[in-house]
Amino acid sequence: MTTNLMDEYIKITKTFLKDFTKAFFAEKFVDAISNEYIKAYIEARIYNFEEEKHRFFYRRIYINLIKKSKEIKENSSILDRQLIDDNLKMYQYVFYFDGVRGISDLKTFIKEMCEKRTTKFGIIKITGLEDRIYKMTKKYNEDKEKFIKNLDTQDFTLKIEKYMLIDDTYKVDLDFNFNLPYIYSQKVINEVYNCGVINEDKLIIEYNLLVGVCINDINKCNFDTKYLVNFANTLFEKEKKLRQTLRTIDNTAIQDKIILKIKYQDFEKNKEIIYSLMKEGFKFALILDDNFETTMDNIRKLDMFQYLLVPENNKNYDFIKENEIRISKTIIYDI
Repeated sequence: MTTNLMDEYIKITKTFLKDFTKAFFAEKFVDAISNEYIKAYIEARIYNFEEEKHRFFYRRIYINLIKKSKEIKENSSILDRQLIDDNLKMYQYVFYFDGVRGISDLKTFIKEMCEKRTTKFGIIKITGLEDRIYKMTKKYNEDKEKFIKNLDTQDFTLKIEKYMLIDDTYKVDLDFNFNLPYIYSQKVINEVYNCGVINEDKLIIEYNLLVGVCINDINKCNFDTKYLVNFANTLFEKEKKLRQTLRTIDNTAIQDKIILKIKYQDFEKNKEIIYSLMKEGFKFALILDDNFETTMDNIRKLDMFQYLLVPENNKNYDFIKENEIRISKTIIYDI
């Protein structure tokens, strides 16, 4: 059974946020308030939800937290108003612990934070709190690094290449790092590697490795980079295996970064499945093949795809070149 990797990774952040809030507020901690702010933080930090535009990422997150603060107050007449505000203010420290803002010396930062905890938040000083939060933060970052490292494998690596003239867009292939018997020619190896069950199975490895790359991007507040990945058309005939394969990337944050490449003829044969997957948030890049006819109806269909890939030998290459503005889609003259 494949695992939704991003959901598992988010659990690490949620656990840290809860543990840190408990340590910070001690006996003043209120689970109902904490849970609401954690949800709002994850929405903005991981899913890049924007209540309004701002050039600084931490400000975008904070604006989302302010909105959540107002919602908590509106939805509850029981919860302490000052404590709701204090939970909001506490997140100014989370930005540094979670890599949203830079920090030069963690121990000094925690020492100053604990002093303000007493002077500005009016919370009783706790012996050993500085050391406890330091260890908690170190463990949090180590757990994140370990999670990503565990996705790596010695047998396979990703080959990631930028598409020419297209900003923040990369094509991805999976390379194997083990030797095969010399009796097999490279042509035979490539045919076996890229066909049938092996072609299907290697996608899970490719997607697992790429999720690690995406998580690294998100940790660095990079939401713009997109990765166009291979897909096996034979999976359309195997519903259970299709679901198992896509479960790895079935998360909105990952779906915004990983785009599945499919040929036009496969789209025509499997429209209903692809439409269903699109509704679930999966995104596709269409590889134009010679089955595509340049009717107005077909051109309108292109709007549903994130990218249009046009190989140079395609019969419609010149037509697409001449009608780029009409098509109004990111076109890549490569696959």
